[in-house]
Amino acid sequence: MHIEVLRWLEGNAEEKYRAFSAKLLPPDTKLLGVRIPALRRYAKTMLKEDRGEEYLNIPLRDLMYMEELMLHALILANAKMPTEDKIPLIKKFVPYINNWAVCDIFCADLKAVKKSPQLFFDTFKTLLLSKCEYQIRFFYVLALDYFITAEYLAKLFTLIAKQKYAGYYDKMAVAWLLSVAYVKFPAETETFLFNTPLDDFVFRKSISKICESFRVSKEAKIRLRTLVSAQKH
Repeated sequence: MHIEVLRWLEGNAEEKYRAFSAKLLPPDTKLLGVRIPALRRYAKTMLKEDRGEEYLNIPLRDLMYMEELMLHALILANAKMPTEDKIPLIKKFVPYINNWAVCDIFCADLKAVKKSPQLFFDTFKTLLLSKCEYQIRFFYVLALDYFITAEYLAKLFTLIAKQKYAGYYDKMAVAWLLSVAYVKFPAETETFLFNTPLDDFVFRKSISKICESFRVSKEAKIRLRTLVSAQKH
């Protein structure tokens, strides 16, 4: 099957799209140039034909191209199976995530989280001790997709306050999460931002992303910038 999939990927690759995508991804990412909608259709077809499990059984170490990993992510996220069977497969896959695109699309498609939120939260928060930025990012992107709620907000703030980062992409994920949290819980998030010793990059990027948001009022943006300015003096 692996050879069959590779042939399909090569047949649907676009050089211009590959060159464009390469500029957005880490420089060591191996790309063919297959568009995400095409990968989604292919994953859906494989699941419909009951061939998804066969693809998931291909050793992860043999998946060289980003598109192969993305296909694995799409199939795993959308496969109909009991949560207790899916979680071990997710745990096995996460260490092979090597770029933000696979991470973020995988998280967005993992609708199973909605059925067992506490199980997912408790299982994958252990990734925050990782020294790999994409494993840390996986939890925080999962959190911004499913856990920015009244029930989990304080728990997320506690985790972020203690977080030790491994790179750029985990920091960006936390900044993104905090910007979304501000939209949903502005008072609580503002209090957290200005009363917690955060990584300087995460703090500045969070404020920047909040101020870029169309869902935040002009007045709120002015107040945040004023608070940041006052904090510098």
